[in-house]
Amino acid sequence: MKLPKIMRPHDGTGVIYASAYKICQFYAEEAEWNGNDATYWKAEADYYKKCLDMGINGYVMHPTIERQLEKDAELWKNSWTPYQPQHCL
Repeated sequence: MKLPKIMRPHDGTGVIYASAYKICQFYAEEAEWNGNDATYWKAEADYYKKCLDMGINGYVMHPTIERQLEKDAELWKNSWTPYQPQHCL
């Protein structure tokens, strides 16, 4: 899967819901591709998808996502999109 564009809120902590969904989807597909269990990442992606479908926007500070982003910082370094206020409307 191609790396999605992801975004942090204006204060730099956590990621916005849409980005959390994309990150979880990415790691679920990576786990499946590598023959690992993707259950956790799929469940998290489903949760964020439901939130987005209900119109819940904002940001989340998810410890597992943050650790994974730190671990794979080199992989994600070119995937960050600058925050714009309309992204959390």
